[in-house]
Amino acid sequence: MKKYFYLFSVILLMSCGNKDQVINESKNAIDTTSADLSAFPFLEKEFKPLSFPLNMDTLFVQTVDTTNRITYQQVRELGVNFLKGALGDGMVYDINEFAQIDSLKQSGGYKAYLEKIDIGMTKTCIAYKVGVLNFPGNSKLFIWGITNASYEACPFFSGTLLIGTYVNENKQATLFNIAEISGGGDPPSMMNTVTTSKITADGKIEISSVVTTDDLDVKGEGIEKTVFKLEPIGNVIRLVETKTEVLSKEDEPKQDQ
Repeated sequence: MKKYFYLFSVILLMSCGNKDQVINESKNAIDTTSADLSAFPFLEKEFKPLSFPLNMDTLFVQTVDTTNRITYQQVRELGVNFLKGALGDGMVYDINEFAQIDSLKQSGGYKAYLEKIDIGMTKTCIAYKVGVLNFPGNSKLFIWGITNASYEACPFFSGTLLIGTYVNENKQATLFNIAEISGGGDPPSMMNTVTTSKITADGKIEISSVVTTDDLDVKGEGIEKTVFKLEPIGNVIRLVETKTEVLSKEDEPKQDQ
């Protein structure tokens, strides 16, 4: 979902100048310089046991149970070891947005936040446990989610991001995007992302991500599909292959206005 933040950042800087008056965004943000990985916050017994092969398709994402909630304190304790590359880049933005909203709810400041909310700001954001897989080598894959939505005005965004947290026997965690359905826009520019995954018993993960961009003033859509292949190697999860394919492109000239 971080793609929408980048897409509309210029607009938000112009229109949301009073955001700092509502909350200091860095107050409960993830510390990207240090983290204590020894105190792993998730308990396996609190996650639904999942089985192989696991197909995390669009139906899986759309029907995920969001009732088993996670606090921002637990998320912060996961650390910041994001998988390098597209599956990990920008995830700290989604996590920080959740930390901001959840901390406001805990402190009693959420109502005041909503009274001052402006365009492009996050209105709702929750995190929750989805399930856990037992991987070879005494490692585990915890799957949890973040669902959020912005204030009901352009630019807007909403979606569900499922995060895979691979934990080795030393309780060291690696976080990455494992499934997603999200969308956003500021007409005429629109974008949506659909990411699905397949996980087999040998611990191999194939993630397919399709990003569609559309400019209402331009004929056609831009569609880009990327397939990522991950494998547990040694004590870590590694990205072993990436293949990107442009399925269509916006090649029509923009109409005169």
